[in-house]
Amino acid sequence: MKYPLSKNNLSLKSKSGKRLDDITIEGVINGEITGEDIKISKETLIMQSNIARENKRDQLGDNLERASELVEVPDDELLNIYNMLRPNRSTETELLKKAEEIEKRYKAVNCSKLIREAVEVYKRRGILK
Repeated sequence: MKYPLSKNNLSLKSKSGKRLDDITIEGVINGEITGEDIKISKETLIMQSNIARENKRDQLGDNLERASELVEVPDDELLNIYNMLRPNRSTETELLKKAEEIEKRYKAVNCSKLIREAVEVYKRRGILK
């Protein structure tokens, strides 16, 4: 698999399933392309994660893999999680409940693990609500 994916992977599709070649300015102007059509797909993020790992960039690979888990999470929920993770915004119980929720509802296992790790760090630093 070669990088950049846009030039070397003909099967590249957006979250909505549109091929990259189908997303055009004309389509946007005509209303044929929506915001959902330009969102990245889980599969594309996994491809990018694999490329990062092949190039010994494991931390970037981990981040891209977590991002792939969040593709199906609604934008308002992502913002809620972001705000919950800000210092002194959430209790340990609230964060652990959110971690469990996203793991069960969205199969976001790695993101859930990251929230649980954040809880431990927040406890040590005294920045839980």
